[in-house]
Amino acid sequence: MQDDEELEELVRENCACLRARMAARKLTRIYDKALKPTGLRITQFTLLIAVKDGRAKSVSALADLLAMERTTLLRNLKVLEEAGLVSSEPSGEGRALSLKLTASGKTRLHEALPHWQAAQRAVEAELGDDWPVAKSSLEQIIRGV
Repeated sequence: MQDDEELEELVRENCACLRARMAARKLTRIYDKALKPTGLRITQFTLLIAVKDGRAKSVSALADLLAMERTTLLRNLKVLEEAGLVSSEPSGEGRALSLKLTASGKTRLHEALPHWQAAQRAVEAELGDDWPVAKSSLEQIIRGV
């Protein structure tokens, strides 16, 4: 059996969650910096993309699609609604809400796309030939290890 110090070192060197969270924070900073001229953060940008896509027919379905906690999603959607970028209305199916981009939301998303693309290109360039493998590994985690 390993002692605590050995296990702590194992965590520092090998914890998948620690590495993923560190990478996520670094990536978030890269995309947030690129999107700053648009007034959007990457979390807001990806929500606009997901709402425009329209596949998720409710807030719960959108939370599932994005692997987010429903309460976190609602908090982020509220910011977008208050900014006039997203609108919600009852879907007619119980308490479910239907989400749509407003005209302002579509405009802001259109303005943000080239900024996102610049960040994406920078990340892909940094990873080089490792990008397809990294993307595949991330997809595997998303689908369920």
